[in-house]
Amino acid sequence: MSTENAPPIWEISGTAPGAIALEDHRRRVSFAELEERSNAFGHGLESLGLVPGDHVALAVGNHAKFFEALLGAMRAGMVVTPLKTSWTAPEIDYLLCDAGSRAVICEGDAARTAAQARGIAVVDLEHGVRGTGFETWLGAQPSAPLPRARHGFRLSYTSGTTGRPKGVHRLSDGQRPWCEAFAASRAFAAAAAAPTDGPHLNVSALFHGAPLAFSLSLLASGCTVRILPRWDAEAALDALARDVRSTCMVPTMFRQLLALPEDRRRAFRAPGLRAVLHGGEPCPQTVKQRMIDWLGPIFTEYYGMTEGGLTTCSSAEWLARPGTVGRARLGLQVVILGPGGERLGPGAQGTIHFLPPGGKTFEYRRAPEKTAAAYSRDGAFTVGDVGYVDADGYLFISGRTADVIVSGGVNVYPAEIEEVLAGSPGVRDACVVAGPDELRGETPVAFVVLDEHLRRAGDGDGDGDGENTAIAAIAADCETRLAGYQRPRRIVVRDALPRDPTGKLLRHTLRAELWEGHASNFAAPAR
Repeated sequence: MSTENAPPIWEISGTAPGAIALEDHRRRVSFAELEERSNAFGHGLESLGLVPGDHVALAVGNHAKFFEALLGAMRAGMVVTPLKTSWTAPEIDYLLCDAGSRAVICEGDAARTAAQARGIAVVDLEHGVRGTGFETWLGAQPSAPLPRARHGFRLSYTSGTTGRPKGVHRLSDGQRPWCEAFAASRAFAAAAAAPTDGPHLNVSALFHGAPLAFSLSLLASGCTVRILPRWDAEAALDALARDVRSTCMVPTMFRQLLALPEDRRRAFRAPGLRAVLHGGEPCPQTVKQRMIDWLGPIFTEYYGMTEGGLTTCSSAEWLARPGTVGRARLGLQVVILGPGGERLGPGAQGTIHFLPPGGKTFEYRRAPEKTAAAYSRDGAFTVGDVGYVDADGYLFISGRTADVIVSGGVNVYPAEIEEVLAGSPGVRDACVVAGPDELRGETPVAFVVLDEHLRRAGDGDGDGDGENTAIAAIAADCETRLAGYQRPRRIVVRDALPRDPTGKLLRHTLRAELWEGHASNFAAPAR
């Protein structure tokens, strides 16, 4: 193996050592400091017994140390998975087990508890490492460059309708040194036409795949990445006004910005802002038009997934074809397939597939049957979305075949919630579907059938006290066992749930009931 060292990160990024790489609410980090601290982080993981190829879970909030830890682990050759900071200890434990994690980098109780229960190494940003304060521990590590021949990468986890997260192993990951992969990531920002002559503002949780990928891509392009500690509409406007060139949002953020007082919006000025990237959930046409009317044609919409698909659409393209999410990028081709796997022509609605130029691009970790189900006969893959392309190859999304709920840009999986509901005493049947939400787009709504004795319980006059008590108990169960974004916003009691003659649950019937009188969130309703 070559002993050549990796080039410094400022050299990869084409900038000066003293240029600012990261800026959060606490500190500014130059590219030279990021080089030193990320190398030290990588050496520190090695001091804990880790070797290249080991898996590391990263459960850290929005600040510069997230990037220092992520880059340090990958530079050392580790495989890293950023975790949702809202995950509970059992959710984290499942991933640690599935990924075979050797270490957890954290600053919260849930990840700390899960790691300690499994007896794996913990790098705790709050409580230190093996009795030593974190900064003292990091400062004691060598900061010399790590070898070039380290092939670390991010392993993202995504869930299906079964609710269990599954690792998405892109077959190109780990096939070249991290420094080369980092340099190549500039193509991601280029595909979205993101400017590279000024700061990029990250307003989303850093564990989200696309916002993190854009931030890393722009960092690799020599940009400063500024990091909001958490999403806040007022704070975001203030930060955008500070000579920011680009940012990445989800439509829920658009709704919250548009809900600000009109005089606040009219007074907003951000002359340097040239690109607002957005995706992660459907954007209603009225919402996007209002944002363009307010800030101008600076919006680039993307549609993509962890598995590797990507389309982009400029404001000009969208205004010419309202509702489109654009055309395929990075050498991919969008194909629409019918129920028998046949290719459909322009305007015909079917399941959206991406066809890579070189064959299969990913596999689900330890799930060959799910991998096989994602691919068509000719090697195109899908995550189950439905739509059509026009004669010029522009894609329009009209719905989902999967049951996933997208609430505020975060995927919520009904099966996870239904498992909790099924364990609540007195619940005989349950179904969770997406209901409309003015700010978050969609929100989980639970329909439950209660045991007959609960429906009749109470003080004997049939006023529903037993039902109310049961609903309160279900809500308490959800609060204890589910993360906040997963908890149903409504619990509706029914005598029975709709099923077909074979017993299959008719989720679409309940969804249609909730959405009656509301506009579809999908940018291009089915034609």
